[in-house]
Amino acid sequence: MGKETYYYEKEKVVVTMKKQSKENQADDFSSIRKSIMKKTLSVFSMLVLFVCLLATGCGRQPAESKAVRPRIILGIFGGMGPEATANMYQLIVQLTPAKKDQEHIPTVIYSFPQVPDRTTAIQSGDSSIIPYLIEGVTRLQHAGASFIIIPCNTAHYYYDQMQAAVDIPILHMIRETVRHVVEHYPECQHIGLLATSGTIRSGLYKKEFAVSGRQTIIPDESVETEFVMKAIIKIKAGNSGKESEDLLAAAGAHLEEKGAQVLVLGCTEIPLAFNPKRARVPVVNATRVLAETAIRTFQEMSQGVKKRP
Repeated sequence: MGKETYYYEKEKVVVTMKKQSKENQADDFSSIRKSIMKKTLSVFSMLVLFVCLLATGCGRQPAESKAVRPRIILGIFGGMGPEATANMYQLIVQLTPAKKDQEHIPTVIYSFPQVPDRTTAIQSGDSSIIPYLIEGVTRLQHAGASFIIIPCNTAHYYYDQMQAAVDIPILHMIRETVRHVVEHYPECQHIGLLATSGTIRSGLYKKEFAVSGRQTIIPDESVETEFVMKAIIKIKAGNSGKESEDLLAAAGAHLEEKGAQVLVLGCTEIPLAFNPKRARVPVVNATRVLAETAIRTFQEMSQGVKKRP
């Protein structure tokens, strides 16, 4: 009795055969091929059926899962940068008036660090960033988010395109921060802004503050490049230590000398290194403002107050 080995579609088939004529051996091999083909087609058919079930909705959540799904879910579109996203969620957890796990806000976080650099896109006029941003917000909507926040000031340059892509509201970080300044510091007319070059160039804060008759004070170009952006780049690289703190403190002092009555931290990386104790004027952290607004929005929506996109 001998052994012969065949290979079909990368599957090894070992057949033990008695001494037969060449014609009988050919018949056996044909039979083996048919058996393997039948098995392969069966597996393929099962895969096709599975895909069809998913496509028709038969593979969706069972009724038991839907029954426990939260009515209101916060969506966070992050990754711009990742540490700033973690800081945002940490603030939401810290500021939420919860006494136990179940009282915290149901949250879906989509961290998408591959979004191209926002400042570069604004300065170059490159619109190829938009599909990345739309991917972020639409994925959160499909994941069940009831509303969205984006912990990146500069990304709000594309707010209209993102909001147009979804049916749920996206909170506007810049507008909420300006509203906070106007309500809490009504006597202050000159607002200092520490932000990325992209945010400053976009005029996002300048336009919003101008509506309330306030003037936005920005760093001189050399200070923006050598102090603010240098610190932001270091923070994104994981260096939010003393050197970054010193750079931002110097930039803040520069704005104070130019007449700023309030300092707005208009970049989500800046609060990771900025020390408010080194400022001589009030400091408004846009990240914290957005976190507080998200908590308030969740509470309102939970009580039936509708938020329009």
